[in-house]
Parts: sequence; C-alpha cells; structure tokens
Amino acid sequence: MECDVMGRSRGINIYEKAWEQLTREKSFEGYVPEKVCISLGQEKGVQCHLTVVQGESVCRGQVIGETEPGQGCCVHASIDGYIEKISNYQRAPGIQEPCVLIRRDSKKAKEWHPFAMDFGKKAVHQALHRIGLPAQMLQKREILVVNGFANEPYITSGYRLMMESPGKIIIGAILGAMAAEAESIYICINDDAFDAVARMKHCVKKYGQNMGNQRPIWVVPVKHRYPKGNEKILLGEVLGRRHLSAALVTLAEMSALYDGIYDGEPWTRVGITVSGEVATPKNLWVPIGTNVQDVIDYCGGKTGEGIIIHGGPLSGKSIDGPNTWVTKETCGIIVLKPPKVLNGPCIHCGQCREVCPQGLMPDQIEAIYLSGREIPDSYRAADCIKCGLCSYVCPSERRLTEYMGQVKKGRKRGTTEKNGKKEDYIELKAEALDRQSIQPLEEKSQSAPHIHRRGTIHDMMKQSIFALIPLLIGIFYINPGDRLHLVAMLITGVLSAVLSEYFWQMLRNEYLSIHDYSACFTGLLLPLLFPLDTPLWKISLGAVAAILIGKQIFGGIGHSPIHPVIVGKILLSPYGIPMIEDFWILAVFSVVWMIVKRMNPAEYSLIFLLLLWAGRPSNIFSASVCLAAAYFIQSYETMPPSRTGRWIFTLSAAGLTLLFQEFGLGIGSLFFSIACLDLTVPLLAFPSVKRI
Repeated sequence: MECDVMGRSRGINIYEKAWEQLTREKSFEGYVPEKVCISLGQEKGVQCHLTVVQGESVCRGQVIGETEPGQGCCVHASIDGYIEKISNYQRAPGIQEPCVLIRRDSKKAKEWHPFAMDFGKKAVHQALHRIGLPAQMLQKREILVVNGFANEPYITSGYRLMMESPGKIIIGAILGAMAAEAESIYICINDDAFDAVARMKHCVKKYGQNMGNQRPIWVVPVKHRYPKGNEKILLGEVLGRRHLSAALVTLAEMSALYDGIYDGEPWTRVGITVSGEVATPKNLWVPIGTNVQDVIDYCGGKTGEGIIIHGGPLSGKSIDGPNTWVTKETCGIIVLKPPKVLNGPCIHCGQCREVCPQGLMPDQIEAIYLSGREIPDSYRAADCIKCGLCSYVCPSERRLTEYMGQVKKGRKRGTTEKNGKKEDYIELKAEALDRQSIQPLEEKSQSAPHIHRRGTIHDMMKQSIFALIPLLIGIFYINPGDRLHLVAMLITGVLSAVLSEYFWQMLRNEYLSIHDYSACFTGLLLPLLFPLDTPLWKISLGAVAAILIGKQIFGGIGHSPIHPVIVGKILLSPYGIPMIEDFWILAVFSVVWMIVKRMNPAEYSLIFLLLLWAGRPSNIFSASVCLAAAYFIQSYETMPPSRTGRWIFTLSAAGLTLLFQEFGLGIGSLFFSIACLDLTVPLLAFPSVKRI
C-alpha cells in the first residue's frame, strides 16, 4: 500500500549529493578476512556461555556462544576456521568482554547443516534466539516500523539493501509482524530515494497480499531531515498523536530474519559502507567480527591523514582501526580528515536551540556545566539523543555535543578533568564563563560530530563585508572630489578597530580573535554611518570606543550589551547624517545578500522594514534603515537566542524607532531604539520549543 509523504519540513537538511555519489550506485561486494574477533557480550550485560574450546574447528553459522532463551541471542562463527584464541576484549574503558578469535582455515572446517524452521508464529519466536536476533525485539506490539531512513551522510548500505534485496526485507517484515502480532507494517524511507521507494512498493504488491494475511503494509516516504532516523523521532513521526505501541526494527534485522527462517542461515554478516578518504569507496558484505583496519585496507587504504569513524559523521565515534571490530550494529566505516575545531566563545545566536530535535537549550546547559554547578532537571539534559546537530550548526564550533554527553552521564566538569588521564572521560579544557579565560583550542577534535556546517563567525563576517561592497562602490563613484578622504576614513576605521582589539587582547594575555574579521567589519561599517566630512580623529576614536567600550570590556564577541557599531555611532555622532543615507537602493542589496546567504532569517528583517515603511513612508528612502535590518536587528552579537525573543525584539525596535521619530530625534531614533532593545536581550532569552 502507498502512503503520502510523511512529516512537515522540519529538522535540518544536510544532504549533499557528492557525499552519497561515492557509493550510491555501487553494489555490495563480498569480503572474507583472514581472522575475525567476535564478542560474546550482549545488551544489558548478558553474557554468552562458550560452546567451543580453543583449537576447535568451526564453520560459518555454528553456535559458539549461547544464552538462555529470552536473555539475549546466540553468537555464531562468521567464517570457516578454527578457534585461535579466547580472551577478554576491552569494549570501553573499564568494560571487559570475552571474545573469540577465529582464524580462517577452510580445510579444518567441519560440515555443518543449517537448522530447519517452519513459518508459524511460535516457530518465528524460537528462531529469533537461534538466528542471532534478540527475542525482546519483537514483543507484542500493534505496529511494526521498519527503519529504512538514510539518516547520515556517506552511509548508503541501507539504500543498496533495498535496491538489491527488497523481497527479503518485505517478507522479513511480514514474519516480524506475525511474531509481534502487529496489525500493520510501516516501512519508512527518505523521500529523495525515489527509486528505493518504488522498488519497495513493487515488492509490497508482489508479496504483501499473499503472505501478509491481509495485514496492511505501508511504504512511507519521509522528508529527508536529519535526525528523523532516530528511534524516538521516527516513531513519533509515524504514530503522531496516536497512543499505539510500536516495534522499531532495521532493514538489516528483517533481512537477517528472512535468511534465518527461509534458508536456516543465522546472522553472520552485515552490509556496510566504506567511504570518505579511502582509495576505493565500496559497499561490502563483511563477516561480523572483521577488523576495521582490514576493511579499509581492502578498499585501498587511506588516501591521506584521517580519522576512522564507526557509524556516520554526525553521531559516529572515532575509533582505532586495528583494535576495533565490525559488529551487528555497524552500518558504515568512514574515514574523514579531522576538522580543526576553534571552540570559540558562545555568541548566543540560538542556532543550537533552533535545530535541537528535543527542544533543549544546549548553550545554557553547557554554560551551567562549565561553571561546575548542577544541571536543573527542568533543562531536561537527559533527553539529549546525541545527534550532534548543536555542534554541527554552531558558528563558534563549540563542542556542545561532547559537553551534553558528559552532562547526560551525570559527570561534573571537575570529575571529567580529574579522570581525563585515565581515558575514562574525554578531557575537556578548563573554560570559565567570562571571555577573558578562554584559551585557543585550535586542535583536531575527534568527538562527534566530525563535520561542521559552513557558517562560522569568520564566514558570517566575510559575508557581511561582501554585502557592503555595492555601497562602497556607489559612494566612491558619486563623490569624486572626496575619494581620498573616503579611503582615509575607511582605512582609519579598520586599522583603529583591529589594532585596538589586538593590543587589548595581547596586553591582557587573551586569545587573539582578530582573525574572525569581526573587528574589521566594525571598523568598515562605522565610518559609513558618519557624515562624509567627519575628521579622521573622530573616526579613529569612534572605532576604538566601539571595540573597547562596546565589545572587549564586557568579554568580547557574544557578550556585548549593545552592538559595537551603535556604541561608536552614539558616542561620537548620534545625530550626524550618514554618508550612505541617500544610497538606499544599494543598501537594499545588503539586506538581500544577507538573506540569500542565510546569514539572516528573512522574516525578521522584512517585517522590520515593512513596519517602518508603513509607519513613516519616508523611511523607504533611508539607507540607515536598510542597514539596520541587515546588521542590527539580526546581529549574532546581540540578538536574543530564542525565536519568541527575536520577534519581540524586532517588533519593539520598529515601534520604538517610530516613537522616537515622532519626538524629533531624527536619524538618531534608529540607533537609540536599537541600543535600548539590545539592553533588554537578557530578558528575552525564552526557551526554544521547536522540535523535529
């Protein structure tokens, strides 16, 4: 059965074709290593009892570890060979699990016959234990949801499984629904994989009616928004407000269920994607327990320096290839160049709140964590799903996901630093809330996420400067007699701003931040708001005041109570007519550029302009109003972090500007109103409730 596209346009789209094209059209290849290391550990601490001894010959599919029914599942040999060693394996710091090392040797493998199964409900339940699937997976539920959503970049193993073995997935899902007594089946696939959706629908028509016992099977295209593949979010997407119980299973599990029931073959191999900085990206069928480094070497090895990621680049973990082995949960092995993470100061932009699927406030949780205080329960830090989006979108490239993970585990900052040397915790640099104590952390981070969205503070300032270029060209062309003075004003403003910030930070032994271009932008924009005949000393003094009084004295970027440019303007020339005032057409370009480049949300800037134009039509011809909409209303240095706060800020700024204009403050009305609203930003930090 078909179903319309499910889900509104929520979440964040991180899809880029270049990532998936590496392996999207590559069929699965088989690979058998020389040895495998199979862990006997189970979920919830359940241990398997060994059924083999060292030196014994085994064959693929033979049970080597067994648990009591209902307490886990059997563990099988994934290759033919002999037991070379039985030892303990360190799965995580302080956690040891027994493992079996099997050396491939087909000559010594004994003959083994697959177990036979029938297709009844009771037989399926019994088969789960023998196949290697946990019986708890298919407890009685009303709905069975098959997760076919391609959740992360680079990973195409699920897509290839749907393209190459759709029948196995459909029949496996039907068998799973029989075991769980589910009344319906939902197969969720991202909507841009239209060929996989079509193939799965075709198989549903072919097998669903005959085998499903009139059980409806829905193929559901889900809008491609990360992290909708997460269990909580995907079930919420399917169930909506219906209070129904659901079992969530993966494509690999349903394919393994088919193999176990129909072919009597236990779960001994997984389909994975090997991609990124490797010579030949591939989709591979590999035995469970294969060494990760062997897999990478089979694909030609690394093409350069890179870290190995188990899973996807957003939520996967960096691993040591030679000491890590493929498990049933492995969907991909990605090699990426480690990003250089600045871990700069929080600028309170609120982007982490906007994208958080759980509606959390990562910036606030991080601030409390770094202060060493207890996180209040009202912040719901335990609800974090560690999707990595907060760090992915952070323009300061802060390690929000890393901090959230520590908070979720109940670890305090002091405990984390104390135990960092024991490799039990991720060692975090000591940071205080004030800007002065923040030290440069330009090091290669290996904590998730391993990719970051373009849009750092450096990028934002560059785009802001580019948006001013038409204004600069227009003023330079229209005023031929004052060109030298204009150039001198701009150079004076930029040099005064940059040098004042540099010497302030150098003398106070602080982290030098002039490379982010924020001081350069301040020094470039400020002279444009002064009259053309302004003496150079006043430009220099205004730029120094903007940087020191409006920015550095309060802790630097992100801590300014009033926008630095407005501070310089109000202190030196509050009522002076800006030289760009008549170039409103070129100033509109600045607004459009910032919106097109996604530096500003369009709704706030446009509403601000429309309100001012409606209240006083003469504001249409004011370039200062346009620049305010482009840079001051949605300034990442001073704007409220929440959507509600931004709306209040925008509407109040427009209303207060019109009020000041009625009282005859002239051009100063705009700057005084925004300065007043900047001071109220701490009161507008409402919690964000946006969810995916």
